[in-house]
This record gives sequence, C-alpha cells and structure tokens, in this order.
Amino acid sequence: MSIAQLAVRSSSEAWRANQPFFVTVIAYVLIALIAAAYWKIVIDVELYNKNFLFFGSVVTLILVVVVIGRLIIERPQQPLHALKDVMLANNLLDRITVGLPVAFILPIFFSMFTSIKGGISKIQPFYADAAMAEIDRAIHGGLDAWRFFQPLLGFGPLTSFLSVLYNLWFAEVFIVLFCVVFSTRDERLRSQFLVTFVLAWVLLGNVLATVFASVGPAFVMPIYGDSTFSPQMDYLQTTNLSYPVFALGTQSYLLANSGIDGPRLGSGISAFPSVHVATAMLNAIYLWRYGGVLRWGSVVFLIAIQLGSVHLGWHYAVDGYASIVAIPAIWIVAGWFSRSQPHPET
Repeated sequence: MSIAQLAVRSSSEAWRANQPFFVTVIAYVLIALIAAAYWKIVIDVELYNKNFLFFGSVVTLILVVVVIGRLIIERPQQPLHALKDVMLANNLLDRITVGLPVAFILPIFFSMFTSIKGGISKIQPFYADAAMAEIDRAIHGGLDAWRFFQPLLGFGPLTSFLSVLYNLWFAEVFIVLFCVVFSTRDERLRSQFLVTFVLAWVLLGNVLATVFASVGPAFVMPIYGDSTFSPQMDYLQTTNLSYPVFALGTQSYLLANSGIDGPRLGSGISAFPSVHVATAMLNAIYLWRYGGVLRWGSVVFLIAIQLGSVHLGWHYAVDGYASIVAIPAIWIVAGWFSRSQPHPET
C-alpha cells in the first residue's frame, strides 16, 4: 500500500471513528465565531496550543520510557521485533489514527471556549448571584451553603487539602480525557464520552453560564460591592496564613484578568453551573463501569470537588447540583448522537 493510499485510509478511519465529535465541535466553533463577531468578543484560537503540546510530549515521553523499560527488563533477542509486537498488541497504530486528530482539535476547542467565557459579560451582564444565593439558602435550611458545610469542613488542614484536590481536577480531567481519546476498545462509548465532554463545556460553561450570568461568592464583593460572603473569604485568607489555600491565588488571577479585553489561559469568571463538577460527574459515569478503585475513587473525587467548590468560594452549591443533574441527561443525548458507532461485540 502506497503512502498516499495509507493516508487516505487513515483519514477515512479517523473521520468515521470521530464523526459525532467532529460535527459537535465544528458546529460549536461556527456558532461561537458568529457570537464573537456580533458581541465583539476577542477570539484567540492558539491560546492552548503550547500547553497541549507540552502535555502531549510528556505523555509520549512516559510511554516511550515505559516501553523501553519493558524491553530492557525482558531483554528480547530481537528488540525491534519485540517492539513491533508490543505496538500490535496494544493497537498503537489504530489508537494514533483515531486519537491524534482529536488531540489536535482539542486546543482549538478550549481556546474558543475560554474566549467566549471571557466575553460572557459582553453578552449578559452578571446579575444572578443574589438569586443563586437565595436558592442555596432554600436548600440548606436558610443558611448559605458554605455556612451549612462549615462545621464539617472548616478546619485549616482540611481546607488546604480540598484546595489541593481542586487544583488536581485539571490532572484528573485531562488524564481521563486523553485515555479516552486514544482508546479503541469501544467506539460508541468513546464517542459518547467525547460528545458529552464537548457539550458539557459548551451548554453548561458557555450557554447556561451566559443565561444565568453569575460570578460566585469569591467575586461578589469585588464585582458587586456586596459583603455577604466576606466572612467566608476572611476565613480562607486567615487559613492561608497557616495552611496554603491555592484557590485564593487563582481567584486573584481571574479577577485581574477580568479587566483585560481578550482571553488569557484559564481566564473568564462564571459560577452557574459548575464545569468542574460537571466534568467530575462525567468521569464518574464513565469510570463506574470499571468498578473497584476507579469507580469509587471517581465518586469520592466528585464529592470532594462539589464540597471544595462551595467551601473555597468558587460556587454556590446549586451550581454543582445543577451540573450533577445535567450531565446524565447530556450523556443520554450524546449516546443517541453516537449510536452509529459500533460496540466491541459488533
């Protein structure tokens, strides 16, 4: 088979395996570009290129080290033949064929998402925080959610630990994402996850975040001049003197960038609903089928992210509750959209 024929075959296979994902991302990008032009939102499609390149390089290096280490330990008589066997046994070529195009598109998608998120206030001025706080009080016996959970969580070491876990969300989300991107065992499940992943960020992180534009407890004072959550922020600041609360630095970064026109890495302020909780919920749904540590670890992580999002001032509790309810519904829709992809047994 010639190189040209191999390229055509690989392209066809990549399109077939990723069609629902590609269609979803392309539709989003087109709509986002139209919205950006209408509301004069600055778009930077190269925002995450270097980060994804670095992450991909690290993952590739780890895989190379693992394979070489395995060959060194086993010491096969024909190393190149053994390397070929390892590649074939792990469907490496198929994984690269279907996964690499998705990996190339993801930084563009996230760049578009961050650009639109940063422009939410141009589309809809922030207004919904008072309503979200009232809903929280209605759910939690008349108390703000952070006060409701404070007897359980209000200890310096635990606050610091939750802050660390909240930062580790990035690692958990993207490790699972890249494992799925380069998986080949169940194309329908893979497609369902990827489409749900995109729709979660788009529908929750852009659409609903704009409709219910809110900033979250940490930003109520600097943006509205409302001191309702100042006691919570005072607790976090005081705790930070003895135990590091990393959320405070990130919140300062977001607040500083909110006054700059144009996206920055991880920039954009929005509270309802919580994308952190949404993606943790998606991973819990996906990993549930594997049982054991993966199942229960993902559930514990979901609970920790939900509690941390409230305790650290990022979100109202209802932000996470809404995401926990929304993701299974999006998962079902994504499953319908991915129905043409084959199951392993077919």
